[in-house]
Amino acid sequence: MLDYRHFLTDASGFRSDRDAIRLTVCALAFIIASEYEFRLRDQDQSISGNPDLFVLLEIATYGVISCWLFLRFRPTPRLVTAHWTTLAAYAYVAVFFLSTVYSPYFEMALVRSCQMAVILALTRTTARHADRASMHFFAHAYSVLITVSVIFGVLVPFPRRESQPDRFTWLHLHPVAAGQLLAIAVIVLASYVIGRRNTRTGPRWPLGIYLGMLTVCAGGLIATNTRSAALAAAVGSVVALWIRWRGTRRLEITAFLFVGVLTVVLAAAPAIAGFFTRGHSMSRLLTLNARTELWSYALEAFAQRPLYGHGLSATRGLFLDEMGLGGGHNAVINLLVNTGLLGLLVWSALVIGIFVNTTRAKRLRPEPRADRTLIISVTLGMLANSVFAESLGAPANASAVWLLMLAAWAGTLRTETEPAGNGNPAANR
Repeated sequence: MLDYRHFLTDASGFRSDRDAIRLTVCALAFIIASEYEFRLRDQDQSISGNPDLFVLLEIATYGVISCWLFLRFRPTPRLVTAHWTTLAAYAYVAVFFLSTVYSPYFEMALVRSCQMAVILALTRTTARHADRASMHFFAHAYSVLITVSVIFGVLVPFPRRESQPDRFTWLHLHPVAAGQLLAIAVIVLASYVIGRRNTRTGPRWPLGIYLGMLTVCAGGLIATNTRSAALAAAVGSVVALWIRWRGTRRLEITAFLFVGVLTVVLAAAPAIAGFFTRGHSMSRLLTLNARTELWSYALEAFAQRPLYGHGLSATRGLFLDEMGLGGGHNAVINLLVNTGLLGLLVWSALVIGIFVNTTRAKRLRPEPRADRTLIISVTLGMLANSVFAESLGAPANASAVWLLMLAAWAGTLRTETEPAGNGNPAANR
């Protein structure tokens, strides 16, 4: 059974079962408001500066949550020494605001920067007032959301996009976006299945529930026919296996996986080839569906403004006008064009900080292996996906929520391995 009483505690006596649930609901609300498409809209409408009803609802969602965070937790300025990972998170959002000033799409850039500030406020609040049980609760709630979304997409199919008539999704969500959401859910659920015997706090459900949800999400991921998301799920799952086992068991697992993958490839070669080619010609596949052409143009644009970039959301319009594609289709490319080397630097520091804080958690006894497995596997999975999709280097989306939430999660592990100042264990998270 799930014990909500241990979700939120800190040294000041803060404790609220309801706030644990509310913080998770807020994070999921960000994902739904920013990612879920309830109508079809052309790409050029997103940069037109003319918001429709659903854009206004998205902005209102962020506004309501920001007001609740301020009124409920009433943050007060404190002169404390923050950890460099926390400073990197603040710097990451600050760079977005800086790049908004010279963005060619000022209105959209300003909205996205403010949304990132609210996401940062939520994750920092979670880091200060939540424990590891709350983080696992968020991971479980996210998995339920995506599982329900897949079932909804099967039971209530919406009209598909003309360019992707055979690719699964739900509502009017683009199959690539749906694949990214599903990849994270697959990694999370695979981590819980693989580490089911590890000691951890938070929800613990029967193995059958995890396997059932994993089957639904994996089936939905395959049906989206999103290759980058499939790669991300595979990388994250293999990493979870690698962290779970040690010594000779790693060699046994590696050999087993190699034989298993080889067998699957030989038995289902035509189906696998069809999944990755999607009927495209060899010339188109060699350009990674025109990505190499886009990246060449992006590097030319980056060379024009290498330090600060062209401004937040510039890739939405620059590439749309030049090649008919919106976004950089690569996280690093997206950051370089939008925010330049400055944005890439703080983003890299944030990602590295997640790994450093999580690695140091090995000193804890008992070792929080379940937490380490999930944080590292999801982060590496998202990085694998970022090779062909820009979401991890773009503001106000599910990847941004997960990136800052993982930073907060790793921060909770760090504060258990290092003493904090002023008698407050969450003071320098």
